[in-house]
Amino acid sequence: MRLNKFFNLLILSFLFVCCADKVPDYRQQWQRAHHLDEARMSDFYGEPREDMNAAFGAVLEAVDGNWDKVRSLTEGSRPSDIFAYYHNLAMAMEGHLADSLMYYYQPFERGLFLPVGEKSGQLRIAASSEVWYRLGEMTMAEHSAMLAQLFSPEHFGVPYLKRLAQINLVNRQDEAALKYLHLLSEEPGCEKWVSDHIPGQESKEVKRELASLRTLVHKSDVVHSPSDYRIVLKCLLASNPDNLLARQYLLCLDILVKDLESFIADYDPSRDDSRLYDEAVLIFLAQRASMTQENFAHFGISPEVLQEFSDYNNMVASYNGAMEPMQRKYGKTYWFFYQYAKRNVK
Repeated sequence: MRLNKFFNLLILSFLFVCCADKVPDYRQQWQRAHHLDEARMSDFYGEPREDMNAAFGAVLEAVDGNWDKVRSLTEGSRPSDIFAYYHNLAMAMEGHLADSLMYYYQPFERGLFLPVGEKSGQLRIAASSEVWYRLGEMTMAEHSAMLAQLFSPEHFGVPYLKRLAQINLVNRQDEAALKYLHLLSEEPGCEKWVSDHIPGQESKEVKRELASLRTLVHKSDVVHSPSDYRIVLKCLLASNPDNLLARQYLLCLDILVKDLESFIADYDPSRDDSRLYDEAVLIFLAQRASMTQENFAHFGISPEVLQEFSDYNNMVASYNGAMEPMQRKYGKTYWFFYQYAKRNVK
């Protein structure tokens, strides 16, 4: 029964795709938002392509919190870090990350966080702020947004101005927020967004979002590497144990990097409910020869899942570990991912 909401969401998403109007020209919106002429746009991002249009759309819609549109734009298991990143975030914002994780392409931790470096493309840098902001990690979110603006073609971009204004509003830095809002006030189509975010005059919806985000931020400064994802998530949860997004990301990070010891340490079967977690627990128990009724009861493993795990292992043995027959039957399970998913080595 616990997957019903997730499958209903998939059905609604399918209907949305089938019934929705033509996908907007997000490439054109991106071009306007960055003050680029067509030649400069093509030089920097290439000629128009459907996948790039969807990627531009995911960035633009996510900044405004339009998660149904982000989900629709990223549907389909595309082998892309950016699509996985935004699809996972959209599902997490709706509380379904764990149940959806194995139904989409997963490039390990890059499906949750986008590391950026000197060779990263501008679109990747532009996307990297989103998860940090939604988690409540405002320092990393601000750093990423500033990098995105710095490395944009004209060192300008409406999405980054919006994000920087939002971050300063969350941090109660009203003067800094007003600086970005003033710049946005000169951009066509941003009038309502700006009026909704004026400090002290925010719309009810913006006030609710700011209040919610302020409960998520760190209560004390934390020194960490930009790639210390687990440490950041643990610190966010120490500040606010009810940070649902951070909790989903922590457990799914452990699972995607196949760190089952950390997963078991982070997992609480009394509050974390997903078939994905049950599958990870069974691998952990099997590796430690701890497949006991006491442990099954402690972790709430149902007889049906236990039997399917036994069937999976029997099938692996009967096919001598061949991947193709396993993928046909078990390709959407964590058991398959754990056994067969390999990192690309470049």
